[in-house]
Amino acid sequence: MEEVSTVLYVWIAAFLFLVILLIFMKVTISLDYSHTNDNDHIALKVITLYGLVRLKKEIPMVRVNPEDQTIDIREKKMKSAKNPDHEKESMHKKVGKRDMKQILHQMERITKEIVDLNRIMRKFFIHVKIVSFHWSTWIGFQDAALTGVAAGGVWSVKGALLAFMQEHLTFKHKPLYEVIPAFQHNVSQTQFTCIAYFRIGHAMLAAIRLLVHWLKGRKARKSASLQATKNESSV
Repeated sequence: MEEVSTVLYVWIAAFLFLVILLIFMKVTISLDYSHTNDNDHIALKVITLYGLVRLKKEIPMVRVNPEDQTIDIREKKMKSAKNPDHEKESMHKKVGKRDMKQILHQMERITKEIVDLNRIMRKFFIHVKIVSFHWSTWIGFQDAALTGVAAGGVWSVKGALLAFMQEHLTFKHKPLYEVIPAFQHNVSQTQFTCIAYFRIGHAMLAAIRLLVHWLKGRKARKSASLQATKNESSV
């Protein structure tokens, strides 16, 4: 009996140890994006399980054919199961007062859900650590004035985006970003590199919060649907 209890304690201790390892385990994501004139390329790398698992995926988004100046793009189109060779015909429906009330109620509910989801995701994003962030852009036209305006616009967009990211994410080091104007040259080039990590425990907690939020929303939707049915039957 004592041997059985000892083995049980060992298994419980091993299980708790694995759970602790899982909670504190990091998931490191490395994203490289390059844009050169008309070519785009993305390289995504994921490292987890304390470096034992390494996944890498390269995604060539656009390829330019120099012979005929055409572009090859991989595209997936959703087709109708009943009529796959033709586009879906548009449908027209009359909307009355009751429909408008239902639409407004749904919009109010969706807005509330978005606000709640934003709170949940912000709690998770605050635990996402940005280890490295480097974003360089070269832009230029034959017209020097147009080059200056374009460079200023790109700089403003980058500044606004970085301000938003710094508000919601945690940067371990100062982000590096630059805009280099190329006067009297037609140039459009971007090099973006970002390395970030988060812990599995924080992701699990966010998933649990999302599940609870979804279950509560499902319950509220059911009660609202029943109430609407009662109101319709009483009319």
